[in-house]
Amino acid sequence: MSTDSKRKEKAVVYKQQQIATGIYDMWIDTSLAQQAKAGQFISVYTQDKSALLPRPISICEADKVNNRLRIVYRIAGKGTDEFSHYKAGHKIDILGTLGNGFPVDRAAGKKVCLMGGGIGIPPMLQLAKSIKESGNAASIDIVVGYRNNELFLSQELAEYGNVHIATEDGSVGS
Repeated sequence: MSTDSKRKEKAVVYKQQQIATGIYDMWIDTSLAQQAKAGQFISVYTQDKSALLPRPISICEADKVNNRLRIVYRIAGKGTDEFSHYKAGHKIDILGTLGNGFPVDRAAGKKVCLMGGGIGIPPMLQLAKSIKESGNAASIDIVVGYRNNELFLSQELAEYGNVHIATEDGSVGS
């Protein structure tokens, strides 16, 4: 299957946990992991048939060995609140992979600076990982912004670059 194709499929929640106030980390068993690239997203459908539109959620990580995608999302309404109650084994409809992804090859020989805040942080994990694994970047600095001291994903990001943290309330960083 081409990397720019998309399809709807029934996936299965592998595991899920809350990692900060209103922020959830979900791993999904899906063959879509094979074509996922850093910077892409999936659309997740609710069980509520009155909610016609799926919720677009960035791919945080793709595990091609185990056919799993990781999404990290914030509860923003009825749909994402529904997702937060899913347990391992729950079947969900998803559409993906969507979007063009980030141009990882442009990092060759350069100092790379990744910046994101809030729910814009999760897609940076796969990007930082992909850049680091390519071995092309001279260095990777990751600048992340949070509301407070609930620093979700910061330790994982630190495995791939130099993390710089700022918070809205001033509790961490400068």
